[in-house]
Amino acid sequence: MKNMKKYLLSFLVLILAGVVSETNAQLSKVGTSAAEFLRIPVGARASAMSAYTATVDDPSSMILNPAGLASLDRNQALVEFTDWYLDFTHSYVGVGIPTKNGVAGIHVLAMNYGEFDETTEQAQGRTGRTFNAYSLTVGGTYSQQMNERLSIGGTMKFVYEKIENASASGMAFDLGTLFRTPFDDIIFGVSVTNVGTKMQITGNGLITQCDLDEGSDGNAETDCNLATQSYDLPLMLKVGLAWDAYTSDDFRATVTVDGINPSNNVQSVSVGGEISLMNDLVQIRGGLPYLGQDDKIETFNAGIGVNYQVDKTLGFGFNYAYHGYEYLGNVSKLSLQVYF
Repeated sequence: MKNMKKYLLSFLVLILAGVVSETNAQLSKVGTSAAEFLRIPVGARASAMSAYTATVDDPSSMILNPAGLASLDRNQALVEFTDWYLDFTHSYVGVGIPTKNGVAGIHVLAMNYGEFDETTEQAQGRTGRTFNAYSLTVGGTYSQQMNERLSIGGTMKFVYEKIENASASGMAFDLGTLFRTPFDDIIFGVSVTNVGTKMQITGNGLITQCDLDEGSDGNAETDCNLATQSYDLPLMLKVGLAWDAYTSDDFRATVTVDGINPSNNVQSVSVGGEISLMNDLVQIRGGLPYLGQDDKIETFNAGIGVNYQVDKTLGFGFNYAYHGYEYLGNVSKLSLQVYF
């Protein structure tokens, strides 16, 4: 068994090394998809660890890996708020409820881009009017523990983006699986997220005035509709491992690794870990995201979590994540879990 574990870890290292070296020969695909907000991880625990595909086990799994929702043994709600750059905010609410055969959940994820000053072709300065922009997804998840080692799950979601009087919408689904291997209980996880329709901006906000025959004088301007293209959602495949490298009655050290293959960037690797103290009362986390991406701006992530059990029927989890960025400043993420 020890030899098998050794071979498995060595094989993983070789695969991840190949992924990193392969990125040097790839062309960047940044900016080639719609709904970029779907790439931002939710849940302060997962965000702080950077690599979470094989270890996510709370309502944030509805976005990250739906199979993780099957680990819930009681009702659980997660509320998250992130004060992003400028006046942007990133918010998430998810609720998971165990059923007779599995766990069902619903979620709402929103990115609010704040208020903008309006400018027009005629008045390139400020017109005195403002407009808003936001992105939103609403979805439902079902996950089931197939046996003591394997769980699977899926999420169906509606995606919507709006800026002033123009908007785009689409449907997408996520699939995930978790398998607890017999090799020292190393967990192997796979998730495929944002498989869905293309999105195209439409609406009255695209109507403008134009001259249909600019070669002649005296023409009256008429309403024209600006043409837009349709774009794919940010499809992403993640393969991850989670290994409890050391465990005791009141201490646990977990190591995580994710291999990432997105449709709108090059392949990369994320690594992270979590140290749990005092029988999961306090957790300390950290991670390095997107190793192998030459144009990445994330430097490192870190965080802390505290769990408090009020009684047998009610408990709370408080989590904080710190995101380091190279150019735009740092971001803090707060999330609250309620077990009931």
